[in-house]
Amino acid sequence: MLLSWAEGIGLYGGHLDYLEKCDFGRYVMLTHPNTDDRDRLFLAGQSMAALFALDDYYVDDVRAGAALDQVARRLSVAMSAIDRPYLTDRYDRDTDRAMRADPVLVALRDYIDHTARYATPQQVARVRHEDLALFVAMAQESNWHMRKEIAPVWEYLGSRQANSFTPCLTLIDIVDGYELSHDLYSHPPVRRAVKLAGLITVVVNDLHSTLKESDAGVYQFGVREAIAAEEGCSYQEAHAQGVRLHNDLMAAFDDQCRDLMRCATPQLGLFLNGLEAWLAGNREWHRTSARYHDTRGHD
Repeated sequence: MLLSWAEGIGLYGGHLDYLEKCDFGRYVMLTHPNTDDRDRLFLAGQSMAALFALDDYYVDDVRAGAALDQVARRLSVAMSAIDRPYLTDRYDRDTDRAMRADPVLVALRDYIDHTARYATPQQVARVRHEDLALFVAMAQESNWHMRKEIAPVWEYLGSRQANSFTPCLTLIDIVDGYELSHDLYSHPPVRRAVKLAGLITVVVNDLHSTLKESDAGVYQFGVREAIAAEEGCSYQEAHAQGVRLHNDLMAAFDDQCRDLMRCATPQLGLFLNGLEAWLAGNREWHRTSARYHDTRGHD
């Protein structure tokens, strides 16, 4: 389903073999073990493929057309795919033409429209909020890359907590067929668990991404480089510190979830279990995906 959809909208045109090797279908099955609803799993796969394509085409990979001086503009336009602007008829038509002309924008619009088929308005608003936060953080980080700066570790991690897999995490209850209420999702201890989970996903991503991103033609740095610059240590030691950081974040996440489970509603219990399953599946996918273990990508 996912490859047919991507081919139909022109996503990764000419490189569907690369998309197939990334194995987003397996990613979805690993991160959403609590449902076997094919169409809801397809929704999760759409979100992953659309957001990874956004990262490749707009931010990270010059082979796919990324240009640092265009990142903020392109992400601003992408916001219109996630949260439609309301203009006059003439400019609505212009916007729709622009959305249809770019496969990445088509993918984003398809994914958010598909979300709305299964989600309440409050759940859709939550997904949009996390997507827009992701875009803002991506745009900000492009400034570091343009200036070839390495941010302090605290600043880098704060930005990456937004520029993470959190939008995918917000789909957990939607994919599994229930609703975590807005009040619970926004409750500070729950929010802490979600944000810790988001940061954990991206630290895992960083620790697996070094080789891929060094081959992409755009100046990059990740948690390893940020730690090495701040600590004045080797990349090998910085990588080890990154692993320890991941483990410390996991311990904090586990503690937070245990505290919440003591008085959790059934829906919150399901969501916390879903977060734990998502993190486990994310680690396994990153360990095996050709996206991080085959650097040919777009050639």
